[in-house]
Amino acid sequence: MRSNPLAALGLWLFSAIFACAQAAPVPVVAAESTYGTIAQAIGGPYVRVNSIIQNPNVDPHQFEASPQTARTVAQAALVIMNGLGYDDWMRRMLAANPRPGRVVLNAAQLGASLVTPNKNPHVFYDPRVGLLVAQQLASQLESLDPAHADDFRRNLRAFAQGLQPVDAAIAQLRARHPHLAVTATEPLFDYMLGLLDWKSLGETFQLNVMNGTEPTPGVVARYEDNLRHRRVALLIYNRQVSDPLTQRMRDTARASGIPTVGLDEFAPPGTGYAQWLLASLRNVQLALRKEAQ
Repeated sequence: MRSNPLAALGLWLFSAIFACAQAAPVPVVAAESTYGTIAQAIGGPYVRVNSIIQNPNVDPHQFEASPQTARTVAQAALVIMNGLGYDDWMRRMLAANPRPGRVVLNAAQLGASLVTPNKNPHVFYDPRVGLLVAQQLASQLESLDPAHADDFRRNLRAFAQGLQPVDAAIAQLRARHPHLAVTATEPLFDYMLGLLDWKSLGETFQLNVMNGTEPTPGVVARYEDNLRHRRVALLIYNRQVSDPLTQRMRDTARASGIPTVGLDEFAPPGTGYAQWLLASLRNVQLALRKEAQ
């Protein structure tokens, strides 16, 4: 029997198209670049990651999504968000753009047992939450792209190993400065402070700033009093948030001889998650070292 060249060509084309479809990277959308960098580390070349907020100067609480953002989210097979009201715009966008089978990972829900009683949304500064997100990512990507399951597992092992220096840096800093009392203009670093076993004073002031509410005169006076009387060894501030009140507190800290250190809200694009945490810990250590000199 003679073969039909047109049928053979059709079969070849179908196979080629099917192979290309199978090889297409999984479209992943991260609400913030911190989660985008974790997704890239786990997915490697088999994911196409789009981080909606990459500019650290953008306040995620006040972010307003564009129609282009809505289209990007609508096309995603997997979405990662922070939760706890940090990126409610993503929750609303997902509801407005449903997609059957879309996977949504909520970092705060994955790390629910680690969330502080005051529901501080800055869970990304806890490496345990970062690892939980990575583990769930690997699991979901295995389901979405089983052909590369071994790659995702291997990347997850590498990611977990990459967090070991972070754990070591935390242990070293905790041993060098046991039970340190510090403060912050907002509770950006609180999850890491918990791992360091450091106490953060002025919680009410910090929560007011984070939630955009005006602290009462009494709250401001107590916060400022801690600085003037050097009851804290360090002031941490969010480098992306500046207003007259927080600037005043930074000036008061410096005038009182208390070191200040600015930290970022997001991991800069192209910076690994562990690298970002290590850089933050290093900046804290350097600030304390300058005070000791």
